[in-house]
Amino acid sequence: MEQFRSDGFVVLRDAFDPAPLIAEVTEAFAEGFGDVGPNNVSAEAAIAFRYLPLMSERAPVSLELLHGFSATAAGLLGTPVLPVRAKAVEYHGGSSRHRDSELDLASLGFACYLEPLTAERGALRVVPGSHRGDPGASSSSSEVAVETSPGDVIVFDEHLLHASDGGEVRHQWRVDYVARPTGADADAQSIVRDYFAAMFSPEWDGGYDLDAYPTYGPHWRRVCPPADDALLDAVGAYAAAAEEEDAARRRRPPRPAPEHP
Repeated sequence: MEQFRSDGFVVLRDAFDPAPLIAEVTEAFAEGFGDVGPNNVSAEAAIAFRYLPLMSERAPVSLELLHGFSATAAGLLGTPVLPVRAKAVEYHGGSSRHRDSELDLASLGFACYLEPLTAERGALRVVPGSHRGDPGASSSSSEVAVETSPGDVIVFDEHLLHASDGGEVRHQWRVDYVARPTGADADAQSIVRDYFAAMFSPEWDGGYDLDAYPTYGPHWRRVCPPADDALLDAVGAYAAAAEEEDAARRRRPPRPAPEHP
């Protein structure tokens, strides 16, 4: 906890068995994408990638980790948390230095890389202390390469400056959490609403099977704790995700009718 608060990140070594997650992610990319390759470039990070949510009945390992890491997230932030979304990401190439959030909202990510990564082969590079908004830390060139093996978890403040170097294709499972707003704090709920609104866009189409891998589908609604379910609905997470997915469906060509003998 001291390192997380001081540096903005901490590595939990051998935190879980990686084999079931690797198998689940491999199958998800094969089923969810077909022949679709890296189909997006992040404007903030300048990196090519493709991703899909792992929140449905096809992703029991992902959901187990999402629920299991909640207590750790709450302990590190020092406040109850709301889970955001679990997803699998395939990165191609390196990324420029950026932050994942600029909002005045406590949030953190749990990133699990599914291949061994070294400083020369795509390991996450962070600027310790840059999450605190200290101009000196933010302008520092003293990046730290966070080398990991499958089963390790990098927990980092989403305001932390980070990047990566190296052109290797690599896979990541990730889940994020935000500080849980109370029902009486309208300003906090508004900021969380802004967080989810920025996450989803009606202009975005990830190219994956939206029915098999929805962000917040029927299965998630069944297994989500009732209090989290109600709050995600109240802050507009479900509506924003549904709007993005519905817009993507409308832009896609209709499926061909089945052939009958």
